[in-house]
Amino acid sequence: MATRPPAQFTSLPAPVGGLNDRDSIVGMKPNEAIEMENWWTYPTYIATRKGSTAWLTGLPGQVRSLMEYAPINGNSKLLAACNGNIYDATTQGAAGAPIHTGFGSSDFQTAMVTIPGGSFLIMVNGVDKMHAYDGTTFTIPTVNSVDSATFASVVSFKNRLFFGQKTSLKVFYLPVNAYAGQASEIDLGAVFNHGGTINAVFNWTVDAGDGMDDRLAVITTNGELAVFTGTDPSNANTWALHGVFYVGIPLGRRCGTKLGGDLILNTLTGVFPLSQQLLSATINRQAALTDKIQNAVSLNAGQYRNNFGWQVTVYADNNAILLNVPKGNGANFQYVQNTITGAWTKFTGWDASVMLVTSAGLFYGNGNSVQKAWTGDSDNSIPITATVLPSYQYFGNMARNKLFTMVKPYMLSNGRPKVLYDVNVDFVNNLPTGELSYEPPTGMIWNAMHWNNANMTWGGDMTVFTGGWKTVGRIGNAATLSMVVQNNGSEVQFMNWSAAYQQGGVLDY
Repeated sequence: MATRPPAQFTSLPAPVGGLNDRDSIVGMKPNEAIEMENWWTYPTYIATRKGSTAWLTGLPGQVRSLMEYAPINGNSKLLAACNGNIYDATTQGAAGAPIHTGFGSSDFQTAMVTIPGGSFLIMVNGVDKMHAYDGTTFTIPTVNSVDSATFASVVSFKNRLFFGQKTSLKVFYLPVNAYAGQASEIDLGAVFNHGGTINAVFNWTVDAGDGMDDRLAVITTNGELAVFTGTDPSNANTWALHGVFYVGIPLGRRCGTKLGGDLILNTLTGVFPLSQQLLSATINRQAALTDKIQNAVSLNAGQYRNNFGWQVTVYADNNAILLNVPKGNGANFQYVQNTITGAWTKFTGWDASVMLVTSAGLFYGNGNSVQKAWTGDSDNSIPITATVLPSYQYFGNMARNKLFTMVKPYMLSNGRPKVLYDVNVDFVNNLPTGELSYEPPTGMIWNAMHWNNANMTWGGDMTVFTGGWKTVGRIGNAATLSMVVQNNGSEVQFMNWSAAYQQGGVLDY
């Protein structure tokens, strides 16, 4: 009489390593995921992402720019631009009358400067003349020798304002500590070999060997980058071209941002830290921050490259880099990396056209409103739905089928989420249908609990819910857990999952 194979048990970690679409699905690590949506990765667990709340509502059109006036002394102000108007978005509530009107474009690039005359937000859009905002009044500074309406990008570098001209390969700069006056020209037509026009100008901080030093980085619409060192472009003794590199076609004018002292660029070839991208004569794709999700990023870049809304943003308060993907039709989404672990995840539900990190937090434009992000556990009281499909594993034996009989995810929550689960086998990805029933502990009741009582809950108000072992009946060689969580306004943490299975005979392919 044949005996039933003994039950075996294996526990696997939550996919804290994040998304991976670079490596073979057969050889992925146990802590990586094939799909991960609306989870945020921590070093030891993953949790449903934070939510968003309406900040400024009732605007007459799509928000295309968010800007912060941030003086050294005094209060900061958040500004939103749409339909050629600028609105004060500093205070939460319904939008009032615009504080400035009549712009031909709402697509602004900005630089915040403090000079002897005060603190100013410098604004250019390639259509209207440059504007300066002092916290109360908008003015049009007088710029000589060039029409400032052709300026489409701006950066403050070595106490000077530098501008990229929208219609040429020329960069202009103003005198030291000035936002008006005589503009001097740097013609880069002979420097760049692939044509195009100036896409953006950035300040890049590098270690030159004798300390940190700022360099001016100029990127063209055709993907060439020129790097300059020095202080005064009019003096050959204090100004030099450091080099010209091909870095890939940039996606939008908001293609770069500072990450610590480095500059990261978003191009058709991925999101790169400039310090790594320029170490070789050719593009080193493995140096891309997006290396592990480059297949998905490349597909999206190819499909949506001409859509408005591409942007890379660093949210240092939560150790996050957000890559906004403008899919359009209300479906914009973000790939988000934890800068501590390097793990990537995907956020949906934030239909962002523009993002901005301010002294008050992370904001984004969503249709005709401004939303504050990374706050609470719902999107304007709408529950957050998170899906996860960890990598398939062979449970120690690639040569044998297994009968998976039971599964148990280990999770924590401070509410009553709804969880669907299932076991997928042999790389066939099905949506889960089984609902995880559970009865969370009652937790600690002040002055009514005894020390070391079995029902006492540690870790704040988070309680364990596993629902115990759940019966499944799946036969396959490799398997994984498929799970969909509706958080119902609570935080849900996923630690690990366990499977019970019996091994079958050797496979005969």
